[in-house]
Amino acid sequence: MKSMIETILMPVSRFIRNETLKRRVSHLLREKKEIFLEIGSGGRKGKNGWLTMDMSKNCDICWDLRKGIPFPDGTVSRIYSSHFLEHLSFKEGREFLDECLRVLVPEGVFLICVPNARIYIESYLMNVNLENHIYLSYTQAYNGTTKIDYVNYIAYMDGHHKYMFDEENLVFILKSKGFRNVRLREFDPTIDLKEREFQSIYAECKK
Repeated sequence: MKSMIETILMPVSRFIRNETLKRRVSHLLREKKEIFLEIGSGGRKGKNGWLTMDMSKNCDICWDLRKGIPFPDGTVSRIYSSHFLEHLSFKEGREFLDECLRVLVPEGVFLICVPNARIYIESYLMNVNLENHIYLSYTQAYNGTTKIDYVNYIAYMDGHHKYMFDEENLVFILKSKGFRNVRLREFDPTIDLKEREFQSIYAECKK
């Protein structure tokens, strides 16, 4: 007869091939603490109880998120994603949101932040100049050409971006994937980066 914890851990072996990662996830589950995941964090460690996850050995959990989220169903309390979803294709993004919904506990919270494409599209349509050092600071993706490249900048980011968002679109996608209580939220200094506030859309929802 398997114990309850063994039953919970069984799905870990099903999709995690990396033994080190498998042990790490199993240890986190055995601790029976709430798990807070910051996904697509870049190469840094988490703070204030958050675990970071990205394709970097410098974060808490090194993992290719295109393979899913390496946690069993209903085991993660909160997920935070900042300026990550736009780097996924439409199909990859929907699969990622499915995974977030899968691993969240009932009533678990999903917090997200994405760049606001409306800023760049409206600037193009209204012939309004953007301040390059603020809105177009990734110089590999913009070299001071014509205003249509405001749209190219946010849409493609020299190949790094694959999808654009505005407020209406972000809320619609989250609802369509089955999240509940979807709403736009304000900038939160405890989790959101101040340097991204000027160009970001913030939302939160529950499983």
